[in-house]
Amino acid sequence: MSALASSLHILTMSATPIPRTLQSAMAGIQDVSLLTTAPSKRRPVRTSVTAFDPAPMRTALMREFRRGGQSFVVVPRIEDIDGLEATLAKIVPELKVTTTHGKMPAADIDEAMVSFADGDGDILLSTNIIENGLDVPRANTMFIWRADRFGLAQLHQLRGRVGRARAQGIAYLVTEEAVALSEETRLRLSSLVERDRLGSGLVISMRDLDLRGGGDIAGEDQTGHMRVVGISLYQKLLERAVAALGKREAGDPRRATVNLGLTGIIPQDYVADPAVRLDLYARLMRAISLREIDDLEEEFDDRFGDLPGDVLTLLRLTRLQVAAGRLGIARLDAGPKASALTLTSKTPVKVTKALSKKASAVRRNGRVIFEHPGETGLEQILFFEKLLAVR
Repeated sequence: MSALASSLHILTMSATPIPRTLQSAMAGIQDVSLLTTAPSKRRPVRTSVTAFDPAPMRTALMREFRRGGQSFVVVPRIEDIDGLEATLAKIVPELKVTTTHGKMPAADIDEAMVSFADGDGDILLSTNIIENGLDVPRANTMFIWRADRFGLAQLHQLRGRVGRARAQGIAYLVTEEAVALSEETRLRLSSLVERDRLGSGLVISMRDLDLRGGGDIAGEDQTGHMRVVGISLYQKLLERAVAALGKREAGDPRRATVNLGLTGIIPQDYVADPAVRLDLYARLMRAISLREIDDLEEEFDDRFGDLPGDVLTLLRLTRLQVAAGRLGIARLDAGPKASALTLTSKTPVKVTKALSKKASAVRRNGRVIFEHPGETGLEQILFFEKLLAVR
């Protein structure tokens, strides 16, 4: 579209943005607005994870039938339909099953969907082609077969097809019998169970981003390796690339690289929710003043209690990045025998002179080197804090 009209504005709407789309919004490629008001009288869809068992499945399907409703049974592949259709014929022979999938002629799909929405049929057995735009108010029970083969966004979209009227919607995420789920799959499915309240789409997307990574923003891949480089560094690199393409200055142009032999993190046992941790990392990365970092430190204490050592270290290192960057210093490095500041052409002359006059300072190849500032990482942090007047 942009090739046809460069000034064209594009609006994309989604109940749950995929990680790549969400990451684009966080990096500034797209603007994002949230619509969090649920439709009137809409109720959250109760969600549970269960291994396949014919007896409970029959109970749930018959309960929906007796209250005058309809049910969805969703499969991940077209090849699964015939086998599950035979299974349903054994479990609930008294119910009428309507089948639809993407390889059917468009006219047949339309006829099946419209007939089911008009009340013809008790169960719609389908692939995930029903996840977008289908509104069947009488359908309030859904079984998602082999839910481990769907992504978080797909599962959230699918369960949004039930409970669209006043009746309570119920979604069952069905897994294969006697098959152990991987840890990542278990976390993905449990995210849906824990976040079944209305308006939880963005939180689920943040969770998906934390689990899968941001993916290839400019390409077709939607899985990535954010954890390999770390959330903060990945976000910084991406923002710089976006700023360069837009011929504007990045949001953190004055951050220095700090290499003192230790790192800080936000531990999982301090902030349990991955979405909240991701948001805090992103906000800390975007901070461009010491005041913003101080405000975040107060927020940490107010929301989560006393700050552990890892978080205090993260905040102190971030302050050094900002303070050094604003002075035009490119790097802070430390080793067992000495520490060094790497100057740039943007380093003011008065800063260079002031640093060079410090005790034990040596100028060499664009660097100011200090001997024995401290043996441990924390001592070196303290040395640089005093040197740069961070505190």
